[in-house]
Amino acid sequence: MTEPVVENKKHRRKLIFLLLSGAAGIILLVIGGYQLMEFTDSTDFCGRLCHQVMYPEYTVYQESPHSRVNCVECHVGYGGGYFVRSKISGIPQVWAVLTNSYERPITTPVKNLRPARETCEQCHRPERFAGDLVISHTTYAPDNANTERVDTRIMRVGGGEAEAARDIHWHIAASVWYLPLDAARQDIGWVGVEDSSGGLAEYFSPDKSSEITPERIEKERRLMDCVDCHNRATHVYRSPEELVDTALAQGKIDKTLPYIKWQGVTALDPVNPSLELAISKIEAIREFYRNNYPDVLAAQGASIDRAIEELKNIARLTTFPEMKVTWETYIDNIGHQKGPGCFRCHGKLEARQAGAEKEAIDADCSLCHYLALQ
Repeated sequence: MTEPVVENKKHRRKLIFLLLSGAAGIILLVIGGYQLMEFTDSTDFCGRLCHQVMYPEYTVYQESPHSRVNCVECHVGYGGGYFVRSKISGIPQVWAVLTNSYERPITTPVKNLRPARETCEQCHRPERFAGDLVISHTTYAPDNANTERVDTRIMRVGGGEAEAARDIHWHIAASVWYLPLDAARQDIGWVGVEDSSGGLAEYFSPDKSSEITPERIEKERRLMDCVDCHNRATHVYRSPEELVDTALAQGKIDKTLPYIKWQGVTALDPVNPSLELAISKIEAIREFYRNNYPDVLAAQGASIDRAIEELKNIARLTTFPEMKVTWETYIDNIGHQKGPGCFRCHGKLEARQAGAEKEAIDADCSLCHYLALQ
C-alpha cells in the first residue's frame, strides 16, 4: 500500500512542476511578446533597424518640430484596429527590405494612412481659433558681406468652430471634399464644400471635365485634413540654401566671414553623389580663406572651423544618395514656394452650377497673408 502512495506523490510533484513551469513559460512568453510589440512601435525600430531604408526620413525627423513624437503616434495612432492593420500592412515592407526590393526613394503620400483627425488632432486643435501669426524669414545674399534681408509676413491662420471658422484653417473646420487625379495628389480636378443645410458647392477643373464623373467622385473623393497641406510636417527636406540661411541667422555660422554663404551653398548644391565628397568640398573652404583672405583666416580661424563643422552637419541633412533623396524629391504643399500648394485649387477650379457664372476659387494673396513688410 505504501509504494502506490509514494508513486502518486512523485507523479503529483511532477505534475505540479510541469504546471508551474508551463505557467512561468506562458508568463515569460507574454512579457516577451509585449516587449517585442513595444519595440516594434519604437522610434529606434522604425529609424534604426531598417537603417538604410529609413535613414533619410529618420535623419530629418530628428531635426523636426515633432522629434519628440514617436513614429507610431502619427503613422498608427491609438486603438487596436489600426494597430492590427499597421502590422499586416507592414509585412510587404519587411519582405521588401529582406529582398532588397524596396522603392528608392520611398513614394508618397503613404497609402492607407490614418486620417489626421484621429492623429494630428490628438494634440493640435483646429477648432481653437489661432488668429494671425507673424512670421519673419531671414535670408542672406551670396556676396562678400552676406547681406541680410528680413521678410515679414502676417499669416491669417484663423480656425475656429465649423460655423464661425475663417482664414487658412477654415479648410479643416469645414467639410471640404476633393478629388485627386494623380497619385501624388497634386492634380486636383474637383472640390465640393458642404454647407450646414447639407448642400454642396462644387468646383471643377475646366481642363479635366472628361475625367471627372459622378461615379469617380463618389468612389475616390477624399475629405480634406491637415496632411493635405502639412504633408511634410515632420520629414522636412530643406535645401542647403535654406539651412545655411538658418545657421547664419542663429549664429551657428559667423555671418562676418566673407562669402561664407556662397561657399557653403556651392559646396552642397547641386547635390553631391556621396557624403564623403560633400565633406571634402566643405573642408576645402579653409583653403579658400587661406588663398583669398589670409588675414581673415588668421583672425577668425576658430569661426571658420565652427562654420565648417556646421556645414558638415548640413551635408548630413541633405545628402542621401543610397535612397536617391534630395531636397527636391518631395513636394511640400505648405504655401506655394516648392510646388503648386494652394494653387492646386485656388485660381484653377471653377464653380459649375445651373444658372451660375463660371467663377474660379479666389486666388487673392490676402486670403492667406494680408501684409508683407520688407
